[in-house]
Amino acid sequence: VRPFNNREIKKNSKMVVYMEGNETILRRTKGDERKFTFDFSFWSHNPKKKSKFSGQEQVFKKLGSVILDNVFKGYNASLLAYGQTGSGKSYTMMGPNDMDASDDQKGIIPRLSEALFERAHNDDTKGMTYKVEMSYLEIYSERIRDLLAPPDKSDKAKKKGLKVREDPETGPYVEGLLTC
Repeated sequence: VRPFNNREIKKNSKMVVYMEGNETILRRTKGDERKFTFDFSFWSHNPKKKSKFSGQEQVFKKLGSVILDNVFKGYNASLLAYGQTGSGKSYTMMGPNDMDASDDQKGIIPRLSEALFERAHNDDTKGMTYKVEMSYLEIYSERIRDLLAPPDKSDKAKKKGLKVREDPETGPYVEGLLTC
């Protein structure tokens, strides 16, 4: 759970999502409660509650460091954030949408990128070279959007989205997805 954004603070929004261990709990105003169990549940709403708070560094250590280790073992890696609108996916992946945010608020993607290039730079294995490629996409309402592509002015391109295809040799891919 991410911290409230400015709009939510101004509206005096109430917290309805809680974390206990690896459970995520939804408490509605009517008093009913639903529990969901995951591998990890991170509560990042209020850093003043130290016993419950999971900062971006802790999230990176649990998830990003495993990805980084596997990349250096030669595996490809994917990172997926799934959840409903406003649940904290963008906050977890990138950090707050605030130019004044501190370094400790950086999300998994900037932390993973920095660690990846730092580790590659510091590797003194003779003859070792690295090739890094990445794509960044969003799937929303069953439409795939390339988040690295410049905004397209045409409504037609926005409505259609990108298509998933399958190559018999290499497997599934997103047609037209930019790779940097």
